Amino acid sequence: MPKFLFGFVIASVAGAAIVGSLSYLPAFIADLSQSEAGTPARVEHQKTKEELIAEALEKSSKIKGLYMTDSIANYALKRRSELVRLAENTKINAFVIDVKEVCGPEYDEKRLKEFLADLKSKNIWPIARIVTIKDASQRKAHPEWYLTRKTPKAPAEYECAKKENLVVRGPEPQVNFWRDKKGGYWLDPAHPEVRQYLLDFGKKMIDLGFSELQFDYIRFPSDGITKNDVFNAIYPAWDGKISKCAAMKGLFEFLSKGLREYKPDIILSADLFGYAAVGLDTGIGQCLEDLGDNFDYISFMLYGSHYYNGFAQKVYPARNLPAINFTASQARANPDVVVERSLIFARDFFDGLIGLPKATSTIIATTTNPMPRSRARLRPWLEDFFHDQDKASGRPYGETKVRMQIDAAERATPYGWLLWNAANIYTEAALDKK
Repeated sequence: MPKFLFGFVIASVAGAAIVGSLSYLPAFIADLSQSEAGTPARVEHQKTKEELIAEALEKSSKIKGLYMTDSIANYALKRRSELVRLAENTKINAFVIDVKEVCGPEYDEKRLKEFLADLKSKNIWPIARIVTIKDASQRKAHPEWYLTRKTPKAPAEYECAKKENLVVRGPEPQVNFWRDKKGGYWLDPAHPEVRQYLLDFGKKMIDLGFSELQFDYIRFPSDGITKNDVFNAIYPAWDGKISKCAAMKGLFEFLSKGLREYKPDIILSADLFGYAAVGLDTGIGQCLEDLGDNFDYISFMLYGSHYYNGFAQKVYPARNLPAINFTASQARANPDVVVERSLIFARDFFDGLIGLPKATSTIIATTTNPMPRSRARLRPWLEDFFHDQDKASGRPYGETKVRMQIDAAERATPYGWLLWNAANIYTEAALDKK
């Protein structure tokens, strides 16, 4: 402190009638010294990396979320406000927002950043939905990233025909792209540059303000133009010498490592087929044994309407659960059973209590030294659609159907659930009020 200022302080405090006491002087001098140096008088505790991670896991641990399209999040502001009000009036506390769909990245940076700030001020958890491997946007800029075929074969439709503006400009590539039955284009998940592209996009979403990144379509393609057309796909990087599950495991690890290095407390989740929850290999690279700890949450899509081959589970003596052998129609009529049994199997497998399905009539429990396979938490997708079809067929629909699924999910996992409706129309009567 300069000498003249110190003298001023002493003179100011000398008269007891004016200041009452000299007891405050050391603190006052310290405050003046810190102010003069341009630093705050008190330094708040800086949270450690471990504290930040623990805090993020706690905030994300009891999510009740709704899916929101990019068009509503960015432009349909009246409808967006209605969904936010729904969250404010019920126990909904999260939105899964499209930022990259099958046609490519699509969002308004300025509007989305403002929306995310508003959600956080309302304690609503923002999750970025990133469609991963199915992506039509890079086919002109990077045709070498895509699946191709020897001879051309055009699909009947192209789902991104109205969104060609999302395609990065470049010359029209002279290659025969492999396309699925909707006309969609697929990247090679094993291609190093594809992985970097996805990592860089994830970092952008972190910078925008998302608290969680959720990867959808994080798999190999399942449906070609014809039944067995997936076998005609030519991959630029994946050579088939390692399994599809191993190839996807490499992508899981790459994204997890890169994104956590960029922001240690970012929450990562992945959407997986419902059949994967009960250990079935669907041929797309989504295998329970290869998930590891790369994701904080796994969201199996446990839509009763999507079990086209039915739903079956063996007797599970350790949990006193009977065998199930539902047809496709029965799976739709019993969505709660599908949800609960799927989550029980997945959780017990992750905890090392059981193994993958074998050629036996029972689910065999591990008897000695169970070794956990994954710390990932379960947070399923539930369906809030097809109600008219269900009503016409005499199956549970509307509030009853949604509530059956929610109750089943909450019996099986404490970490919450997500509701899907492509039109973003939700059954409010099924949601608990605040």
